[in-house]
Amino acid sequence: MGDVNPAVAVAAGILGGGLSASTHAAKSGTRLLINTSPEPVSNWTASVLEDVAVITGVWAALVHPWVFLVILILFILLLIWFLPRLWGAIKKFFAFLGRIFGIKNKHKDLKLDSSGDSITEEENEKHKH
Repeated sequence: MGDVNPAVAVAAGILGGGLSASTHAAKSGTRLLINTSPEPVSNWTASVLEDVAVITGVWAALVHPWVFLVILILFILLLIWFLPRLWGAIKKFFAFLGRIFGIKNKHKDLKLDSSGDSITEEENEKHKH
């Protein structure tokens, strides 16, 4: 490839790492929700679709790079929309598990001071009055 400007290399690393982290978060979060299903069809369907998506994506990147870039941008927009909803579903799932096993959320009303440190119960009571 030749010489690459260090700023471009860092930007590419940040963008690539961010995209990789978001796709892995979407995949693992979706898998968490799919695996709660008792039937096996959704598990193997998700696995086959993941494999097809990877093979199709690599083929499109090599044969039709401009089409791949358009699809990649659409995928990123979908991730921006999907990840907050997925995170909410994961939180609901773990809250449901907590209710089943009788675990209470001790940190639900946790207050933070201006530096971001947690405030003790006594300090919290002082701030309420």
